[in-house]
Amino acid sequence: MSSRPLPPLRRPLYTNIALGLTVGAAATVLAFWGVPLREVGSALSSMDPRGLIVPAAVFLVQQALRAWRQAIILQARFPEHRFRSSLSVLCIGFFFVNTLPARIGEVVRPMLLAEREDIPLGAGFAMVVVERALDLVAMGAMVSFLAWLVPIPKAVGELLPGIDLVGFARSLVGIGVPSVVLALIALMVAGDRLLLLLERVSMRWSTGRLADARTRMLGFCGQFVAGVAGVRSPKRLGGLLLLTASTWALTGLLYPPIAAALGVADFIDYTAGIGILGVTMVGMALPAAPGFAGTYEAAVRGALALYGVVGETTLVPGGPTLDAIALAFALVVHWWVHLVQSSTAIWFLVVDRVDPRAIIRRVFRPPASSRDLP
Repeated sequence: MSSRPLPPLRRPLYTNIALGLTVGAAATVLAFWGVPLREVGSALSSMDPRGLIVPAAVFLVQQALRAWRQAIILQARFPEHRFRSSLSVLCIGFFFVNTLPARIGEVVRPMLLAEREDIPLGAGFAMVVVERALDLVAMGAMVSFLAWLVPIPKAVGELLPGIDLVGFARSLVGIGVPSVVLALIALMVAGDRLLLLLERVSMRWSTGRLADARTRMLGFCGQFVAGVAGVRSPKRLGGLLLLTASTWALTGLLYPPIAAALGVADFIDYTAGIGILGVTMVGMALPAAPGFAGTYEAAVRGALALYGVVGETTLVPGGPTLDAIALAFALVVHWWVHLVQSSTAIWFLVVDRVDPRAIIRRVFRPPASSRDLP
């Protein structure tokens, strides 16, 4: 049974792109609002460049941990899959996730795995879904850490007077995370029965023009369910959870060195770094422009405001304001990490002889019918 999915529809694709561009434009205005660019330039020019070394190293290690996690998920059904291949696919795939709008680059990794290693698309998308579920649990843990264990910055209560943002965060974690976990467990345990139900429900499409589409749909869903079920081993699932926790705990180390390089080390320690990470993860879940431009900056500035890096106060006479430093911080974190990630992707694109133009064509020009699929 073929595992190729039905071709994606173009209208939703371009709707998502338009929505991402709109949200990105609005977020850019919000991030830059009221901050003189001259002061931002002053903050950037006075930054100690040595503060970029540790964040680059942290990100590279984090990327390796994510590739290891990806390999463990895939090796449950494809034991011949190797870490080196997983790292290449991850670096290239995340380059397109971070470059193309509205997260439509998420389809690149399953595409590359199908073309380079003959891993069915359904299994590739199952890997992405398992990863996103694990990351959501990690985000929930970070929000919980902030909402229950860490003293909440006074600025939180001033963001939206009359609205209990802390209570909202706790409710979001208490409802959203268990819902995702239960859905994942249901797929792991009862996925085969759900697939049989889908086969019976779609029986009326087993003849005629829809028969081929039904075969492809069931093949894709079968590979997807098998891919999710492959990680239900307690040992494998425990390893995935440990890698996820290590990855996000390590990521909190990105922010203090840059804060120190910009002169606001007293505001941003490791705990604040975890808080910034949690807020930016929520912000990046929104539809976004290419490179998460604007969305990332607005999320980071909002997070920094919670820890006091906000306002027209200057740290030194005649120096940039805290608002300018906050925007400079957001720009440096965003685009320095993006540059490091892009460099690793370009390396693998060249070494593995992958044509990025072909990938973009596959994403933006889906086949007109199932007969056109390779």
